[in-house]
Amino acid sequence: MISTIEAEIFEQHALEAAFLWSYRDAAAVDPLYDLQSLGELDERLEAHVDGLRLAGDAGWEICKGAIDEEEPGSLFAPMVLAVERRDLKGIAGVLDVGGGVPALARAIVSALGWVSFDKVRGILPGLLSHRVGPELHRIGIAGCAVHRQDPGAALGYAIMSSDLRLKARALRAVGELGRGDLLGEVRGTLGSEDEACRFAAAWSAALLGDAAALRVLGTIADRGGPFAERACAMAMRKTDLGMASTWLHAIAGTIRGARVALAGAAALGDPALMPWILECMGTPELARAAGGAFTMITGVDLEGAKLRGARPAGFQGGPSDDPEDEDVAMDPDESLPWPDREKIATWWGSRGKELKRGTRCLLGRPMEVAWIEEVLQRGSQAARGAAAVELGLRSAGPGMVEVRAPARCRRREP
Repeated sequence: MISTIEAEIFEQHALEAAFLWSYRDAAAVDPLYDLQSLGELDERLEAHVDGLRLAGDAGWEICKGAIDEEEPGSLFAPMVLAVERRDLKGIAGVLDVGGGVPALARAIVSALGWVSFDKVRGILPGLLSHRVGPELHRIGIAGCAVHRQDPGAALGYAIMSSDLRLKARALRAVGELGRGDLLGEVRGTLGSEDEACRFAAAWSAALLGDAAALRVLGTIADRGGPFAERACAMAMRKTDLGMASTWLHAIAGTIRGARVALAGAAALGDPALMPWILECMGTPELARAAGGAFTMITGVDLEGAKLRGARPAGFQGGPSDDPEDEDVAMDPDESLPWPDREKIATWWGSRGKELKRGTRCLLGRPMEVAWIEEVLQRGSQAARGAAAVELGLRSAGPGMVEVRAPARCRRREP
């Protein structure tokens, strides 16, 4: 029997763990975070999870009570504890609530990535069996992928599934895990009518060195949509510099097209694109994305270099206060600083000559393997993500590094 005070402490641990997981989930892809700051956030989250661990059965009961709230963060700690306790009933309870809901399943997969693979390994046969539903099979595939562990034959089975969400996740895992033996199956999905499957197939095929993927990635980027920016970025990494620059200018005729092209420019890294990037900074809807591309190519932090500007008067990003406004999409550039175009142009005029045109650069230096590996350790999360893909393309390791993994995992690597 626990006291009222103890119960309140454990409940606070559960609440804080749920909040910090949601915060950490966003931080893992936030350009304002790097491995060190992500690690500090990880330590805060782990401290609250550890408080629940130390509470034993009482902590588990309080943690378990939050599952029915059906909020992503409220499922993270219960899944971590259930797996660590080898509580199959508890694991089933979490999966019953969140396994079939994408937003909730994300937290479940994150929990699997948080726990050591030795402890996750024991529940994988039940998740990877062809007898389970596609929602659980998808979690099993994703759980393996976040640890960069091969699910074996279950991956090939998932690629052939009629469930499109499972199929898309499996196709992405092929590239993440470097499963070149499955390239034939991936190629067979490049013509899929489902956009998510088509993108995942093209992304993995490109990562595995298949030239046919470029045409598919280019089509996805040209048409716009939720995968356009990522498709453009991958295509740029596999395209000749001259052709890439021409194509980027061709698709940049609209605001939406220019956003896609800026994502491609950041991935390409050619300083020759900087005049156009500076031009984009004059358009409020593009300014922060252009600033992000500038930083990715040059390595210059706008805040630290005092190149940050003010928010344009009257600019409205994300949902407005107007109840009749049907656009409820969040501001995609919310975490990016506003660039001061004039100051950046002056900086570029005096310092830009240090970066050689016609050379792919990442954070101010040519994309050589040694430098990319250093970026993976010291860069922002956005730069680390780019570095992970670049190393994957160079086959500098078995599969692609997971930059969203707990920082402690990366620090243990040589």
